[in-house]
Amino acid sequence: MMKRKRYVIRLFMLLALTMIGIIEIPHQTAFAAATAVTVNKVDYVNENLIVNNKGNSKIYYATEIDAGKGNWEIIDVDSNSTSTTLIDISWLSPTVENIIKIKGDGDQTQSRIIIKERTKKLDISINYSNINIVKIGDPIALLVNIMSSEGNGNEPLTFTNDLEWRKGDGGSWQAAALLTKELLEKFQIKGTYLYFRIKAIDDTSTTTPLYIADGSKGRRASSEVKVKIVKKTLPMVVGIDGEDFTAAIKYGNEYRITSINGVTQSPPWIQVTDRAVKILPLSEILNQKVLIGTNYELIDGTITAKYFPAMEIEVRDYATSKTSASKITKITLNAQRTLSGAIFESAVPVGANATDKNIYIGYNGIKNMTITIPSATPEEPFEYCIAIVKPGYPFEPERAVWTSVTKNTEVKILSSKAIDGGKLYVRQKEVKSKSATKTQAAVAFKLASTYLELNNGIIYPSIPEITDKSYTFTKGAAYASPIKFTITLNVTGRKPFETKIKNIKLGTKEIKFTPSVTTVNNVSTMEVTLLDTSLAAMTNCYNKAITITYMNGTVDKTSIKLTIQNPTPAASLTATAAASAGTAGSGTTITLVNTAGTGNSFYYTIDSAAVTGKNTADKLTAVNSYQYTGLDITGVTAGQYITIYEVTNTDKYIVKYKSILITEALIK
Repeated sequence: MMKRKRYVIRLFMLLALTMIGIIEIPHQTAFAAATAVTVNKVDYVNENLIVNNKGNSKIYYATEIDAGKGNWEIIDVDSNSTSTTLIDISWLSPTVENIIKIKGDGDQTQSRIIIKERTKKLDISINYSNINIVKIGDPIALLVNIMSSEGNGNEPLTFTNDLEWRKGDGGSWQAAALLTKELLEKFQIKGTYLYFRIKAIDDTSTTTPLYIADGSKGRRASSEVKVKIVKKTLPMVVGIDGEDFTAAIKYGNEYRITSINGVTQSPPWIQVTDRAVKILPLSEILNQKVLIGTNYELIDGTITAKYFPAMEIEVRDYATSKTSASKITKITLNAQRTLSGAIFESAVPVGANATDKNIYIGYNGIKNMTITIPSATPEEPFEYCIAIVKPGYPFEPERAVWTSVTKNTEVKILSSKAIDGGKLYVRQKEVKSKSATKTQAAVAFKLASTYLELNNGIIYPSIPEITDKSYTFTKGAAYASPIKFTITLNVTGRKPFETKIKNIKLGTKEIKFTPSVTTVNNVSTMEVTLLDTSLAAMTNCYNKAITITYMNGTVDKTSIKLTIQNPTPAASLTATAAASAGTAGSGTTITLVNTAGTGNSFYYTIDSAAVTGKNTADKLTAVNSYQYTGLDITGVTAGQYITIYEVTNTDKYIVKYKSILITEALIK
């Protein structure tokens, strides 16, 4: 029993030594027992894991999570090595810590490896102010400031030991010690970009002293940091935006004005120290509150014209720890042009050309606005802006969106852009400078001019409005009321876009009409009467829309609908006559079977002839017509006709009627 225990202890020790790599059983030994797979090296440089085979023929590996689920990747041991196998770990995310487990097919004992996340933070900057203390040929370690989450107070990162660099996007990584002062100065001649990173360090197993790699002592390469090596300071190019009235003067620059309207100035240099600044308004450079577009402003007790004067501006980079002051760039600006003329809401005068400095606008109903600038040319372009300016706030031309006009032609602006109630501003556009050529003289730079404003803003005219209505015209109805309707031409505060009708049509046939315009309190209406003679010539139709075309092109195809019909014959009453039952000569009794319809009454006339051919469009207009109340009718003689009518109470239109011949026998 004691011998067995000693054997077990010796076997356990043998297995343990095998796992830590002290005793290695050759892979090719046919009868050697496989032991636990261990790590030879965590190759952070090439992102590989090199494992010791330990007599196993297959290697299993997985993340700790997948291993717990039994999801293992399986590879054969490398055929070109008797002792190690390479496992690719480039698929692991570099931004988090990863845990990998490995084992063999012969020995299922698992080894746990930590693949560290790469350095989260790395900032590199170069302080050129220290360049003079670095010797030619020495690395630029004294110039480089390193800020990183890697390292600590006891073991800080160092330029020479921990960094590597490359030049440009295609350069190869090199040891930091190879970046010398001499090389840096060569890069500054034209300027370039250098990329830095913390170099990767492998975690490698050792036998003396004994150490089995688990990934904890190495590190991944950090993300690269891009550092701009600035070109040695030369005179800069400072762009002037003549539309926004700004100069491309930014943080790190300084400026001064040396001349205003030809008068020499001697101001101090003004540095731009705000890192957010990328451009400066010319008004700030002038150190005046110059508001473009109006006439004058009180500045320091002096009445000053509100336009930019002619001026000369000097700009340079100011000296810092990173760069020395650059050579001076001089900018010469001519005085801003002041725009003459005015904006008129009227038609363009016939023959208007470049000598006409005015601007003309018009409206196409509510669809669009038109603008015409006779003096606009490609050499002297104009531009317009439509903006909504809040009450109490000034218009800021440098923040507006402007649209160019380069020809003396009408420009249409849709009402979706030329918003009703918006403000219209017009000015001469900035002119870019051009060098002289063999065929063209040099063109001087010009700021955009002062602007003109449409005083009352954009106010579209009213388009005609008609209340939808249907009318019926009966042919041959001599007493029918004429068909009339009213058109509202405008509302208060707006001009009418249409004041005349070109034509009115039913289908393709024109309807004659008479218009009558009335204006009360600046609101105009037009009463239109359709002529009966014209309607009588039309083909019968039912509820068909007429087309009204106005002189300025507005068309209304839906508001008014017509029904044109032939007259309807009046129906016949059922009535009889008999001698009255009273004394002789008292009259005739009429007996009616019919009952008057709602809103109707019975009337009668005494005529010398029978009444015939009546229709429902006819009115009872006889002077001697009497309401029939059922009493006897007197005053009739033999040979005359009593005609009974059912008529409407309001207009006495005939609904039904009947003429009865009165004989001697019917009179008592």
